[in-house]
Amino acid sequence: MNTPYVSIIIPARNAEKTIKKCLDSVLNLDYKNYEVIVIDDGSEDRTPEILENYKDKIKIIKNIKALGPSQSRNMAVKEAKGEYLAFTDADCFVDKSWLTELISGFKESKIVSVGGIQEIPKDETEFGRKVSEFFKKIGFISDYMHIAKRKESVEVNHNPSCNVMYRKDIFLEENGFLENLWPGEDVELDYRLRKKGYKIIFNPKAIVYHYRPSNLKSFLKMMYRYGWAQGFLVKKYGIFRKIQILPFLTLGIFLCFCIALFYMNIYLLLFFIFIFLFLILYFKFDLYILPVFLSWHYGFLNGIFFKENNLHKYEDKDD
Repeated sequence: MNTPYVSIIIPARNAEKTIKKCLDSVLNLDYKNYEVIVIDDGSEDRTPEILENYKDKIKIIKNIKALGPSQSRNMAVKEAKGEYLAFTDADCFVDKSWLTELISGFKESKIVSVGGIQEIPKDETEFGRKVSEFFKKIGFISDYMHIAKRKESVEVNHNPSCNVMYRKDIFLEENGFLENLWPGEDVELDYRLRKKGYKIIFNPKAIVYHYRPSNLKSFLKMMYRYGWAQGFLVKKYGIFRKIQILPFLTLGIFLCFCIALFYMNIYLLLFFIFIFLFLILYFKFDLYILPVFLSWHYGFLNGIFFKENNLHKYEDKDD
């Protein structure tokens, strides 16, 4: 098997709860020809202290102040020696065959990126499990979650930056991640790559285990950010993802509901009640679905109608 040199890049900020498990996993892979670069993005907890314990095994880049994941990753790429760039996050840990499975997907020159699946850690919190299940449920309007049950590799529109590998030469040619955008910087880069005619592959055997927010407040912040990113991308490129249609569909449904309410059409009102109850039962997310839904849409509107803000910077997951 061909084993080109790979640079694993991990941005980390205030990741004291998960960074050790992340590093232990990436240092114990069955693929041997690689380096690990961690960007400490202005951490204010024990993350720098934990990283010091690994300084002989990894390369550490220290940012005095937080620059955000996108800019941090791009900085690390400039220091990377690998032919290929593998990205994961500090709140993830990877399967032993992770790199092997990712590198195996580059079977032709047009393939620029290979990504994989996000699984639920065994020690995930109860709320975190609900969040993971929620993301699996919305797979029908995302770019990759709905194919997670496949056993073979398949071409997709996008892979998330917590589990993805890029060809370094093309990554640099396209100037990497958009630094004033996070989250959504991976979606934006993949969109540009596909416009150039490159292929993106999903390999379900390339596995990372991803910890999610452990409380509702943090999850709502995450969904606001996700919504803001999609609004920003629609403003920049127009609609190019199924999920970006959702706010306009929601607006149409809301107008129909108002009309039904105005004319007291009992059948339409019952229909909307049925839709709401169906969503609650389908997502099995109690009544959280309503604030989650509103948070994402509020973010989307802000992303479209307001100027850029500091959303490209980190915010601690569980504050």
